[in-house]
Amino acid sequence: MGWTRQQPLGTRAAVVMSWAGMRGVVTLAVALSLPEAMPARDLMLVTAFVVILVTVLVQGTSLGWVIRALKPHDDGSARPPLDLHAAEMMLFQAQLALVEREAVAVDGTVIHPQLLRRYRTRATAADAFDGTVEERNVAIASHFDVIIAAVAAGRAELVRLHRAGRIDDETLHDLEHDLDLEELAAAAAKG
Repeated sequence: MGWTRQQPLGTRAAVVMSWAGMRGVVTLAVALSLPEAMPARDLMLVTAFVVILVTVLVQGTSLGWVIRALKPHDDGSARPPLDLHAAEMMLFQAQLALVEREAVAVDGTVIHPQLLRRYRTRATAADAFDGTVEERNVAIASHFDVIIAAVAAGRAELVRLHRAGRIDDETLHDLEHDLDLEELAAAAAKG
């Protein structure tokens, strides 16, 4: 895999980046690392805090003005050619290719049918979300809303089974853990 060299920021963008940079972190670290026996240590600490306060107030409140004044522009040339959806499709295809090789024994017997189905479903389901970025985002959000609702229904059923004495605490917690992971994954994927 070859690496491409990134384009330099340019003077305007570099000024904005430096103006928005860290404000006093190094100053504070140096001031606090001074030995307590050092003469004028208190004065140096007060000076460090004043420098931090001034940079936060002056640079922090004027950042918007600096950006508007300099108008750094993004010509789009530094953007990678693949968007999130395309990269995700390539990721799923690579995973599927590996699972297809590993899920089948040398004699052709499928030894991991659930994994094979799962990764095939992921690869084909992601491909089903087509259209513009906005249309894909709406379809994906709707998809994961249903998954989150299904997790809530499963959680309610587990509580009902537990209250009825049909499952013990350990089973409840194990299955709740699985639902928690599923819900976190869906919420993260929904974005």
